Amino acid sequence: MERDLLLIQVTMFTRRFIPVVQSTKQNIGKYVRKDARFTLLTYNMLSPSYMWPQVYTYVAEPYKNWSYRHRLLEKELLNTFKADIMCLQEMTARDYEDYWHDSIGVDVNYGSKFISKTPPKYWKKPVNDMDGVSIFYNLAKFDFISSSGIYLNQLLNVFNQRELKYLYNKKVTLTDGASNVIGEDSLLDVLKGKNQVCLFVSLRHKETGTIFVVLNTHLYWKYDEVKLTQCMIIMRELSKIIKQLLPGDVKGQERVKILFTGDLNSTRDSLVVNFLQGQIVSHGDLNLINPMRPYLDRCVYDDIPKDYFVHTCYSGKLKGIFDYVWYHDSDFLLTKILTGNEVSDELLASNQLGLPNENHPSDHIPLLTEFKIL
Repeated sequence: MERDLLLIQVTMFTRRFIPVVQSTKQNIGKYVRKDARFTLLTYNMLSPSYMWPQVYTYVAEPYKNWSYRHRLLEKELLNTFKADIMCLQEMTARDYEDYWHDSIGVDVNYGSKFISKTPPKYWKKPVNDMDGVSIFYNLAKFDFISSSGIYLNQLLNVFNQRELKYLYNKKVTLTDGASNVIGEDSLLDVLKGKNQVCLFVSLRHKETGTIFVVLNTHLYWKYDEVKLTQCMIIMRELSKIIKQLLPGDVKGQERVKILFTGDLNSTRDSLVVNFLQGQIVSHGDLNLINPMRPYLDRCVYDDIPKDYFVHTCYSGKLKGIFDYVWYHDSDFLLTKILTGNEVSDELLASNQLGLPNENHPSDHIPLLTEFKIL
């Protein structure tokens, strides 16, 4: 696996799975357990239902084909990347049930969990063509403890009356896919109409006995206030899950480690990222803060040079760093990362507008990491 990761060929460009050099200050007083390392990947696969013809005009027809893209995904996930924990977005229920559940799960001794979104009003396809998020985990390294999945539009009860009043009064300017204004609605009603989900899987690392809660989500693709509120729901639900995992054991709850992954559809300077970093979000006399800040204080981009990535999403005109792994630096040490800037170099050299293409099955690139448990 190590050799494959170091020699991933993308035309004439090579993504590098390389060590992360940590600052001396960052490592003072930290004990790193010798063998307590694992790999983790987060990856938006690009559901075949979202290969919109009006969006992916720049993609050659053969590379839009789901069978072609699926073969590349199989190679990436079953061979090239095959991380110990894999968090995948835009996997369809049909694809999970018919292929990945057995191919990554039963056949190679991985466990897995999946939650599908509910079909939106415009959906005309079979229900099992709807996508969702999944988490696969290596049973040679982890014991499964528990899992739960949540529908974000059904958990608005995590907000108190003052917060709900704000959500009701806050207006969102609605736009179509081409960013044309088509109306206005309350933030509360917009949230109720969205179908995003989040998956929580609790694992015990065999070598160290460490308990992880791994989260995977895919936030809505536009409206910053919607994405921020969805993220708040996830963080508040996570707080409940940790308490349920070790009821009455406050010290044990404090030792639980969190890995929050997914396609957040949010750039590094967004409301969502600011909220996760612990910044107070203020609306008049209403101040909102991330309750899980003691468990999550950084993302992988905080620990690597800025030039390692230009984008993680290359969807035509919509480009940016949208894919994240969040953790706390007292829990995990980022030791390796698969660089991504080579993909931008490849597209520039080949005069291509974006992904997918011959070598890349999705409009996102996989974010692959290695961590040590502290």
